[in-house]
Amino acid sequence: MKDMFKILYIIPLLFCFCFSFFSYKSSLAQRQIVIDLKKKNKSLKFSDIDNMLNGFPNINSAALPNDIWRVQYSLLEKNYSQAKKYVKSAANVNPHVYVSEYLQGIINLGEGKLDSAFYYSKKAFEGWPKNIQHYNSYVDVLEAKKDSTSLIKAYAFLDSTLKNRPEYFKRFYKSFNKIKLSYLVTNFDDEIDLNYSKLVGNTFIRGYNFPNGQVIKDTTMSYTFVTPKIIKNHNGAEFNYKLKKDTLLFFYKRDSKTPIAKYYAKYSPEYKTLIFRNIEYEKDKFQDQFFIKSQ
Repeated sequence: MKDMFKILYIIPLLFCFCFSFFSYKSSLAQRQIVIDLKKKNKSLKFSDIDNMLNGFPNINSAALPNDIWRVQYSLLEKNYSQAKKYVKSAANVNPHVYVSEYLQGIINLGEGKLDSAFYYSKKAFEGWPKNIQHYNSYVDVLEAKKDSTSLIKAYAFLDSTLKNRPEYFKRFYKSFNKIKLSYLVTNFDDEIDLNYSKLVGNTFIRGYNFPNGQVIKDTTMSYTFVTPKIIKNHNGAEFNYKLKKDTLLFFYKRDSKTPIAKYYAKYSPEYKTLIFRNIEYEKDKFQDQFFIKSQ
């Protein structure tokens, strides 16, 4: 009888010990995966995380199924059929947090099916908005669709607590600006070489043209062409300049022979815009810049 009691006592202990051991191993694996996902260059592969996740428990600390990571690493490897397989198993683990819709939205976005991605990611976001991953996934789709109207509605859908959280409002403003700039006019069919008659006596302010005629100006940066030889920037500093076909050359006033800067430049009469191409704004980083004639 005593031996029977010992056995009955030991079996639950062994079960608890095994479960605790596997849970501990799983928590270590989850931590390693979370760290890896934050890296720009991932060091783990699907096969690695598949072996690391033992299924005890089958959800992570955010109450999301571990299979969500299998889906993410499948997508990183562009294995969409494998990702879809784990969407179903993840949905069965916790169907109340819209994980299936969330994952399906990510898969459809990866496959370029924007309408389906919009449907599923929106459903996941509105069903469980306090999950920042649902919000970010939906916003990713809206960025791809260049849908600023839905982006504004999504932010308005949040309650006041979520709106005040930095990860929500910072992403909103960042994405709104990204969508807005995606409509920026950067190609000008009427661009011509610069000539002094279009420049002298005028100030050009850095700005952005949009197809609907909207113009946004950045008054912190400008150029004024004082004479056919002298140009003044927004700080009041004066330089000499010369036009050479499609190039605008800048010189120190004390040395008019050695240029300090060369800009490939054109002018758009329709938009009254100076176009500077391939300007280095940071080391090894280049961009086009636009300066609009001040009215």
